[in-house]
Amino acid sequence: MAHTGNVDEWQGLGHCARQLIKEVSTVRSMDVVLPVRETESQESREVRLRVVARPDRPVAELLVRLGLDLPARPKSCKM
Repeated sequence: MAHTGNVDEWQGLGHCARQLIKEVSTVRSMDVVLPVRETESQESREVRLRVVARPDRPVAELLVRLGLDLPARPKSCKM
């Protein structure tokens, strides 16, 4: 999330930046690692997917107000 200026005044939130950060920090994500084996070569590798949990309703509404979208489905990621 890129922003220039005073975080406290971002998106008309007044002086509640700490509360904003506290609420958004409740959003959880994790990487799911799935082992995959090639059928012909029997070579093993991993597929890594990033999954984001759905936030509680108040946090989801806050994210909508801020114009922030969470991924709706797992996203492939490289490490």
